[in-house]
Amino acid sequence: MIYFAYSAETASLNIAQALRGFLGLEEREDFHGLKCFGGNGILMLEVGGRLINADFLDAFVDAPLIFLSRHSSSMGIPAFTVHAEGNWSSEASLGGRPKMLSVSSPVGMLKALRTIKAINNTDLDVTYEATHHGPLINSPSFFVELGGNEDVINNAEHAKLLADAVARSIDADAGYGKIAVGFGGMHYPRKFTALALDCKYAFSHIMSKHHIGNTDMIEHAFARSDIPAEIAVIEWKGIKSAEREVIIRELARLGIDYAKV
Repeated sequence: MIYFAYSAETASLNIAQALRGFLGLEEREDFHGLKCFGGNGILMLEVGGRLINADFLDAFVDAPLIFLSRHSSSMGIPAFTVHAEGNWSSEASLGGRPKMLSVSSPVGMLKALRTIKAINNTDLDVTYEATHHGPLINSPSFFVELGGNEDVINNAEHAKLLADAVARSIDADAGYGKIAVGFGGMHYPRKFTALALDCKYAFSHIMSKHHIGNTDMIEHAFARSDIPAEIAVIEWKGIKSAEREVIIRELARLGIDYAKV
């Protein structure tokens, strides 16, 4: 079983509608009070309110869950993005719970990222984002998003392309070297994205340099994926040397190897 969740927001609706067509999903009886479409081992659920606050799905979703969403950013960067959810710090203003990460699906994210990249015929970027915001989900989950200004976000053709990629990714091959947790870099981690597209790693969680002081979260990050992460990948020049040393000491305590990029 695979679950998809979407909201009544325009981009999310557009992606979901196109994806239903690609997957041949038909409307069914409500599922736990939610509007539902299904078929071929897939259920798509309409969530009232914002997806970042949909922690309640955790009560009855017991299989991989993919959120179909818009991506909002102050810079309005036009991009198709993929990321895991969770809060590295004690701040949880965008859903989820403080200092808790959702269980991620590194291979699912990797397949989505690569498939979007493979069929992207627009000028939108294709990138991971660092792990951020809610909801908190204990089944493997991740977000696929369409971001940019309002014209980009609400473009039905962009939504259709993203939906097509997501549909294709379900049965796509997933060659990779190791499952990794990434440390450092910006919110849009270019180096980690390039490594994933080059089949080196599938990232379960990514801690951007803005949260690098939360080293107490390292052990938690390695535990929160459906396939355990086996290595840390550190963007060496993007982290201060003192911060690197703290991370490396904690990795050594946990018996986890690291690679620097």
